Amino acid sequence: FAVLAVVGVLQQYGGSRIDRASAWRAVVVAQTAASDLKAGVRRAPLAPLVLRVVEDTATDRPFVFSRSLRFVAHPGRAGEALDSTRDDDTAAADAYAAALRGPVDFSTAAGHRAAVPIRTGLIAIADAPRIASPPLPWALILLAGVLAWIVWLGTLKVLGPRRWTAFVGASLAAGIILGALFWGLGAIEDAIRASLAVVAYTEAPVPVESASTAFALPLLPLIIAAFAGVMSQSKRSPHRVAYAYIAPAIGGMAVLILVPFALGVALAFTRHHQGEFTFVGLANFIDILASDDTPITAPLSVYFTLGVTLLWTALNVALHAGIGLGLALLLREPTLRLKAVYRVLLIVPWAVPSYITALIWKGMFNKQYGLINEGLGVLGLEPIGWFSGFWTAFSANVTTNTWLGFPFMMVVCLGALQSIPRDMYEAASVDGAGRWDQFRHITLPLLKPALFPALILGSIWTFNMFNVIYLVSEGQPNGSTDILITEAYRWAFEQDRHGYAAAYSVLIFLILLGYSLITARLSKGIEETYE
Repeated sequence: FAVLAVVGVLQQYGGSRIDRASAWRAVVVAQTAASDLKAGVRRAPLAPLVLRVVEDTATDRPFVFSRSLRFVAHPGRAGEALDSTRDDDTAAADAYAAALRGPVDFSTAAGHRAAVPIRTGLIAIADAPRIASPPLPWALILLAGVLAWIVWLGTLKVLGPRRWTAFVGASLAAGIILGALFWGLGAIEDAIRASLAVVAYTEAPVPVESASTAFALPLLPLIIAAFAGVMSQSKRSPHRVAYAYIAPAIGGMAVLILVPFALGVALAFTRHHQGEFTFVGLANFIDILASDDTPITAPLSVYFTLGVTLLWTALNVALHAGIGLGLALLLREPTLRLKAVYRVLLIVPWAVPSYITALIWKGMFNKQYGLINEGLGVLGLEPIGWFSGFWTAFSANVTTNTWLGFPFMMVVCLGALQSIPRDMYEAASVDGAGRWDQFRHITLPLLKPALFPALILGSIWTFNMFNVIYLVSEGQPNGSTDILITEAYRWAFEQDRHGYAAAYSVLIFLILLGYSLITARLSKGIEETYE
């Protein structure tokens, strides 16, 4: 199944690459046709490229489809007016309208289209149909798999199990490098062909070979060999019964977590348009990090959104920990009555679903009917438009999330406080230590092993707290209170740029991965200190 999944992904990449090749063909043909027609030269490209030149015969009056547009050049219909009942003519009219301000190119369900203005009222339109991706050489792949099995047996016998593992790792790395090399050479070949096609667009385009085979041949046999090695090792392992017990859980994690994660990462290297996905490499990541179209201080800039996300996370975690620890210290007091009642009431915000709590707080922050503005009116203060400014909307979000998050920290701190012996406080009191000294030298150090992992979890949860931002402020004003996760959602489901949103998600994952690695080292050091 793993091999078939890899083959499917590579086949998809192959189809996308063919689409990219058709894209530059269409652009080159439209640009070259525009240049030729300006110079008075007329040539028509051979199939499968289709060139059409559309002229507006009534540039001095409002656009009228059936009377004002006609084909100057068309395979079989030159001189005819465009017919609004034909889908092809409607598409040509749409391309004409799109190119009025300058050259455009975009993917279509059938391939790729480019439109370039020649002069006022005259547009060259070129279509390059999608070319079917060449099938992978299955027989060659199977033969390579058999050869890999033989190589595995030989290397395992000669090198031994440990050295064989290193051999497989090195082989996989070499396969990835070779595949990347072949892919890079294919991209260079595309560029060379594009430059040649500028001067010879009447020639029929040569189909570009897919780079997926270059990836598949080095990788698939080695994947088969690695899988065989793991199976062989597990048969000799004394824990093979345990592996059998956890196999369903591993399978569930693979289906529910690993497969969607892998598809999301693959999606980050594509661009979606009209139901079609085109492989664009690192273009999405470059667009996000370069932030060319927006200043750094603008809400749509990834750096502004990252700053808001970091501020959001730091404030919330600090408030969660401070309020939770303070309440835990109060509930630990032996003289406090009705502690059980207080514990239940303070856990209620955590027990209620977050989206319900978020909607309740949003209603409370309503400018006209909200409870908070009603309270300000009782005090003689003017009502506040909580979502009309950045800081007020940000404060509303932080208040809501603080209400949701402090019970978790309170429960963690309360459990850790119960494990601290009372004798230590009594001995400190005898030595003349006050309550602050006891907290600083006894409570806080002994809380660190339990509190530090809770802070790490709270940071990750808050960093990705989608519900509060989306339901309370909705990113107002003008998307300035959005954090990275809500920004990714908007790119995917409001702007229909799924590849761009997937790239956002990959960047979020990398940020949290780096944070987790750093905090894991710090947490390990704290555990070793208090062991």
